Amino acid sequence: MRPELRFPEFKDEWIEKAFGDFTKTNQGLQIAISNRETQYKEGYYFYITNEFLKPNSKIKYYIKNPPNSVIANKDDILMTRTGNTGKVITGVHGAFHNNFFKIKFDNEQYDRLFIYELLKSSKINNKILSLAGTSTIPDLNHSDFYSIKSFIPKYEEQQKLGIFFSKLDHQIELEEKKLELLEQQKKGYIQKTFSQELRFKDDNGNDYPDWSIKKIEDISKVNKGFTPNTKNDEYWDELNENWLSIAGMTQKYLYKGNKGITEKGASKHIKVDKDTLIMSFKLTLGKLAIVKEPIYTNEAICHFVWKDSNVNTEYMYYYLNSINISTFGAQAVKGVTLNNDSINSIIVKLPVIQEQNKIAYFFNELDKLIRKQYAKIEVLKQRKKGLLQKMFI
Repeated sequence: MRPELRFPEFKDEWIEKAFGDFTKTNQGLQIAISNRETQYKEGYYFYITNEFLKPNSKIKYYIKNPPNSVIANKDDILMTRTGNTGKVITGVHGAFHNNFFKIKFDNEQYDRLFIYELLKSSKINNKILSLAGTSTIPDLNHSDFYSIKSFIPKYEEQQKLGIFFSKLDHQIELEEKKLELLEQQKKGYIQKTFSQELRFKDDNGNDYPDWSIKKIEDISKVNKGFTPNTKNDEYWDELNENWLSIAGMTQKYLYKGNKGITEKGASKHIKVDKDTLIMSFKLTLGKLAIVKEPIYTNEAICHFVWKDSNVNTEYMYYYLNSINISTFGAQAVKGVTLNNDSINSIIVKLPVIQEQNKIAYFFNELDKLIRKQYAKIEVLKQRKKGLLQKMFI
């Protein structure tokens, strides 16, 4: 067989092989947490665990005297065999945990970067996940891995494909680092702005007045949503996305709900007005969004209705996101929750409206940059996914 898209200098057929025909696997070593170090010591090895795969994880483990069989060099490929099965890494030096396979092959016949991309491809990854099973902790055994089949080109084509996709990976990685930097910058600006370490000037270059300290009850009326009887089908309409639960609060601006209710279900309730700030106050605490089209919400979401025009909704979105809402709540059976009194007691640092406007504009522009960078990364990932489908069989 031949792939749909390939480099023009290659004409040979790809040959189907089982992984057992050209790879060997061995598992890592399980070391109790009590026998691990969290700081590097002379003679210790970095311990490659699932913790290493978590985004932005700060935890690192080190172990001493591992057997040679569980040491991975940067030219080796590791794959998780249990838990979050099918995650593939390379370019790491250390001793690997029992949750990993090291996948060995003849480097003169098989290109590391090609095999790495092959294992990450959706076709192979889906096979791995299927064979690992659907139990609470999926587990892939050696024989099942060896049974997986794939089409493999000759070594020279493998090399070119490996280098090509490695460059794409590097580009994606660079863009992800830019995104992380933007998010860290925003976090720093949030901290400095709301601690008033960083202040804006008026149009004449003069300081704005000192910020006032208010409670929510001083600046807002707080309304709450409702949930119709879930057992009454006359209240619910799957096609009508006009009702919102906390699960639907997935982004800053919300244009529709994640569920629908009928006129009968809404009864005499009133929709939340456009451009209203809403917040979850039960179960998932302090989740915020701004409604851009009128919708209903459930009873675990409150709506802030400002008492005058001296409050900028966008400013309040960023301010409330910057504080720990749970400190105003009370411990309940299912976690911290807020009642009317605790919501009204939330302390707000409030500049004059002109400074609020500038703060809101600044963070909105920063969010636009972050969204643009995120979209750029998604385009690159989709492009890579499409190329993998066309250039691999």
